[in-house]
Amino acid sequence: MSLDWEGLRTLVHVCQSGNMSAAARELGVNQTTVARRIARLEDRVGYAVLRRDGPGIVATPRAQTLLQTALQMQSNVLDFLAQEPVADPNALSVGGVVRLTGVGAILQNCVAPHMASLHHRYPEIALELIGANRNLNLPQREADIAIRLARPDGGAFHIRRIGNLESGIYCNLDGMSADAVDPATLPWIDLDDSLADKPEQQWLARHFPHRTTIGYANQASIMVAMMAGHACCAVLPLCVGERAEFLRRLDGYRPDGREVWLLIHQDKRHLPHVRAVVDWLATTLVDGDFITRF
Repeated sequence: MSLDWEGLRTLVHVCQSGNMSAAARELGVNQTTVARRIARLEDRVGYAVLRRDGPGIVATPRAQTLLQTALQMQSNVLDFLAQEPVADPNALSVGGVVRLTGVGAILQNCVAPHMASLHHRYPEIALELIGANRNLNLPQREADIAIRLARPDGGAFHIRRIGNLESGIYCNLDGMSADAVDPATLPWIDLDDSLADKPEQQWLARHFPHRTTIGYANQASIMVAMMAGHACCAVLPLCVGERAEFLRRLDGYRPDGREVWLLIHQDKRHLPHVRAVVDWLATTLVDGDFITRF
């Protein structure tokens, strides 16, 4: 039996995305082509490879071994391509648009200020930064690379943990002496309830359970703006708090940080311009201050 690589690749994408339409978008074909490839694969192996499980589509029990083999084949090919060196890492020919999405605070404070170093090395690369709280869909080609503050459950992308986003307690002293500040007695600006499960907010709940909270926000930059004009405290990423001149970080406190992950589109991780940005991000983001290495 000859190898049906297109069928195996299509099987992987359908099982990873859970539906035919998403797999079609990922593969750049229509649903009819996806269905035809799956039918041809089933003819080759002699049994059904997909079944519906609630709202999604999964591999049949008999096809599990086939799926795992296809996944391993895909991983081997992508690893090989990713390990192949860029012909000339400083070559002017390495170019193209790379779409990067992530939390606005990281893009604004940890990525954007270093754009010059990327441009000097790769003048033909155009980096598009997309600040968004929602998770833009890599398989649907909304972005090439994503920065996430938690390990994703899974998906059609390569993941790479690069460091820890550090946080601290910041206060607007509003004329008070730093030595006289007791954060337990000051009002607080907190992350809103939708982010109550985040590590820094959990740390805050353990260490200051009886604090008085006077405001909530879902973004650190908004929290900083809410702290202007009165004495109050907040747990903020260092990359945000250190850039607010009217805030003072309190010594002796180290709130839990967040893991920083890079997600790279599976089909694009071997492309020279995407790989160049991934490598640049991995070295640029881990600065030892705002984002530290594990």
